[in-house]
Amino acid sequence: MRGLAYRQKLRTLGAQEARIQRRWPDFKFARLNDRMVRWDGPLRGAQKWYQVRVLWLIDGSFRPYVCLLDPQLRPREGGTFEEIPHLMFDAECPERSGLCLFDPEGNEWSNRMLIADTTIWWAAEWVFYYEMWHLDGVWRGTGVGHESIAEARAAALYRQTSALPEGTPETPAVAKG
Repeated sequence: MRGLAYRQKLRTLGAQEARIQRRWPDFKFARLNDRMVRWDGPLRGAQKWYQVRVLWLIDGSFRPYVCLLDPQLRPREGGTFEEIPHLMFDAECPERSGLCLFDPEGNEWSNRMLIADTTIWWAAEWVFYYEMWHLDGVWRGTGVGHESIAEARAAALYRQTSALPEGTPETPAVAKG
């Protein structure tokens, strides 16, 4: 039982920064205000390097938010941002959408964990799957729920239209399968 996250103490900003500097020395720290900090640094995918940003509320009241800085997030050729799997989708600025790295309802991250040992590793794994998805459109990583906003909307539309009585004009427009 020793070492389990729920048994560990809450991680301070100092503990987070020290661990990140030991494990990810190329990540640069900046304090944005009294409540929020960020780390920017490089992660290597299978094909290229990515510059990522990790934002964190110092009080630990919200899980870390990770986004791609360079190259920016982009859809597949001919696709949309809404089709990119496993994002915390930002409709106003889709390029800055956060990477969905853990199940928000599954308590997979808490402020008792170290960002360097969880979030940054998970971001590196996410980048790898993102590159593979760009090649063939298949997301090979695990996940919970719908893979993308587009898939979630299609499922909601399906549920909505499948509840309509037979013969309703909207029913044939939805592909069931």
